[in-house]
Amino acid sequence: MNEKKIWSKIHDSYSAQDWIHKPSLFAQSVSQYFPRTGSLLEIGGGLGQDSKYFKELGYDVLLTDISEEAISKSAMVKTQVVDVSKPLPFDDESFDIVYAHLSLHYFDKETTNKVFTEIRRVLKKGGVLAALFNSHSDPEYGTGEKIEEDYFNINSLPKRFFDVKSVLEFGERFTVVLVDDKGESYKDNVKGIKNLIRFVGKKS
Repeated sequence: MNEKKIWSKIHDSYSAQDWIHKPSLFAQSVSQYFPRTGSLLEIGGGLGQDSKYFKELGYDVLLTDISEEAISKSAMVKTQVVDVSKPLPFDDESFDIVYAHLSLHYFDKETTNKVFTEIRRVLKKGGVLAALFNSHSDPEYGTGEKIEEDYFNINSLPKRFFDVKSVLEFGERFTVVLVDDKGESYKDNVKGIKNLIRFVGKKS
């Protein structure tokens, strides 16, 4: 099964959950760190519940995901199919905010570094990156086939796990506004998983 088919199947399962119709806990907790107005790029936003929330707050939102099927269901916001593992198809300093909810932890170390570099490139000066990551406390950590440090192939999907130290290393070119292991998500709360890694950084 290729990556797009895997994600179509995942999004189909998400669409049946009640939490898919409300903004994520992370979105609600980090919007306080955003500029009051501006353009917002969501990376890997899937069915778009957070993008809809940010639009309601008054931001000019672009929802992106690798799954065209998922974002096609988000009629309220502008959408574009984007593979974040490749250079972002946007000009330098295009956005005031880049937002990523559990969508930046599917890559090897080299690609993850490039992703952070690309995000910084498309952010305006003073722009904000807000991202939520899987953590070492996740019960899947250390399972499956190890590809490299903190990176495992689990059920045909590669997944990276972070702690505060590793997020700070990847985000070293940002001025840190918030970093901790206090993140939560509805789908992980159901499984009893907490302590997700939250990161908010500013491009100086």
